[in-house]
Amino acid sequence: MKISDFVPQIKTDTRVQKAKERPISDTSAVAGGADRVELSASSIDVQKMKMIVQDTPAVRMDRVQALKEQIERGEYQVDPYRVADKMLINLLSESGLPGQ
Repeated sequence: MKISDFVPQIKTDTRVQKAKERPISDTSAVAGGADRVELSASSIDVQKMKMIVQDTPAVRMDRVQALKEQIERGEYQVDPYRVADKMLINLLSESGLPGQ
């Protein structure tokens, strides 16, 4: 599953593009001393989400180990009704049918 499925496409801020298009001979920007970049709130949120995803392990080894131990002891039980419900919800969400 991609994070882009949850995050709407974000329009880039045109202020940065306008600053890039300004001619170099324009000394008013240089007189200020330093360049400045302003990020929109949406851009900042996307950066935070990317950091969270990068810091999250792809596999939760503690959970995998616990499930392996339950299976070995014969204690792991599968609820067939819960599995069927999840399969139907997944099927409906992929097909785009109404009624969710």
